[in-house]
Amino acid sequence: MAATSDNAKSYLKEAYSSKSVEFIATLVLAALVAVALSLVSMGREMFAAALILAAFGAALTLFPRAAFYLFLVSLAFYVPQRVSYSFAVHPFDLMMGIVVAGMLLEFLLRDRAEIRPAFFDLPFVVLIVATLVSTVFAHNPSYSVVPCARIIVIYLAFRAVFKFGLELGVRQILLFYIYIVFFLSLHNISLFVMHAGQIRVFGFSGLGYESFSMTALPMALAFWLWSESRRDKIKFGAIVIAIGIGILGTQARGPLLSVALAVPALLLMAAFKARRENDRRTLSSLKTLLLPLGGLAVLVVVLSGTLFAGSIGRYEAAIDSFTRPTGTIALRLVLWKTAVMAFLDHPFTGIGIGNFRIVHELYPALKTTPLHFYVKGMSAHNVILHYLAETGLVGALALTVLAWGGLKASYRDFRSKLSREETQITAALFIAMLVFCVTILYMRAWTWGQGGYVMALLFGLVAVRRHTRRSGDGNLKSWFTLPGHNARWPTL
Repeated sequence: MAATSDNAKSYLKEAYSSKSVEFIATLVLAALVAVALSLVSMGREMFAAALILAAFGAALTLFPRAAFYLFLVSLAFYVPQRVSYSFAVHPFDLMMGIVVAGMLLEFLLRDRAEIRPAFFDLPFVVLIVATLVSTVFAHNPSYSVVPCARIIVIYLAFRAVFKFGLELGVRQILLFYIYIVFFLSLHNISLFVMHAGQIRVFGFSGLGYESFSMTALPMALAFWLWSESRRDKIKFGAIVIAIGIGILGTQARGPLLSVALAVPALLLMAAFKARRENDRRTLSSLKTLLLPLGGLAVLVVVLSGTLFAGSIGRYEAAIDSFTRPTGTIALRLVLWKTAVMAFLDHPFTGIGIGNFRIVHELYPALKTTPLHFYVKGMSAHNVILHYLAETGLVGALALTVLAWGGLKASYRDFRSKLSREETQITAALFIAMLVFCVTILYMRAWTWGQGGYVMALLFGLVAVRRHTRRSGDGNLKSWFTLPGHNARWPTL
């Protein structure tokens, strides 16, 4: 009986070998292409395009690593396809669906597989539960469906980054991300110069460029500080300058403030670390850093009356607002006060995830506020207060624990004495996590659009680093195991 079972397994393994799967997939793809061409001949181009895209997505599930890289590339493009007034389909969401489908397919086809828990699973799950509960008690449940699904998708993206970070390496993924933002910045700079600085430029990625630039710039600076060669210093120095000019081109105050806080913090922490470890090369890099930063400052001053006039004007207005609150500063004060009011009235369930956009319906007095027009349909511009208002105490605490856990874990990793290449990784993750923790206090949100996926990327890579550090103790556990004869296992 046992021999018969082994023979059956051997037969199935041979029948479903990789060559067989590739051959069958090729035949199916050819058939779909033939059908698509027939649709084009009948004047149904949209149906043909949808069929080709569906076939391409199905084929990509057989190559989950390639799908993961394509997903990262797709984040750079903000081209929503509106299904209704409040719902749009994004290419990066579709790509994440393909990545998750590929992960599940790979998991099920392996002989033996385990699902390993990641460091941030619990706060993510608690945040999801809090959003689900808030949906039940929402002021308008219809506004809660998409934001609730978004949190679940971000968690799936986090698990995907955790899996592929273990397989591909944290360094490779970080560099790929930095290069994407660099090329986006070059495109934005070209647009900014073409329009002589008269317009705000966000480029292909739309407002997602804010999240990209304010995390990638300090990351690239970390790689510059601990570079091994002169060529790497030139490369990462060019990336830092390009992203910096790209931020100026957006004329956005939030990313500039984030970088202005993150860069000095990174330099200070790098100096402390270098002195503690007697790292003279890094101390020397810190001294030579004054030259490119000084050159960039001179460039901005020289072009302050022409190319950067609009950017500098917006920054000066923001500084003046701190003494006489006007514009976005005054708007944030109104939004924060409203968020606190909503939390005090609904401390445990919140007003419902996604319902802050209609908070003026709960508080009609807002309609007499001069800034009411801008309050309608907006976030609280403080992620903690936003979730405090929408999901109550539990959701806000879960988000706070998540942020603190990420910062603490990345800082501990950064303090460890490692090789220069490893230090580049730990410093980049630490400073990006610091940017996340600071910006949740004044940016619009980290759980929407591309920003949510950047959040998943950061926490996923930090979780990989923690998993790697603990993997030598022999005490790692798994949630679930599929038995089989193969001793190797993929981590989802």
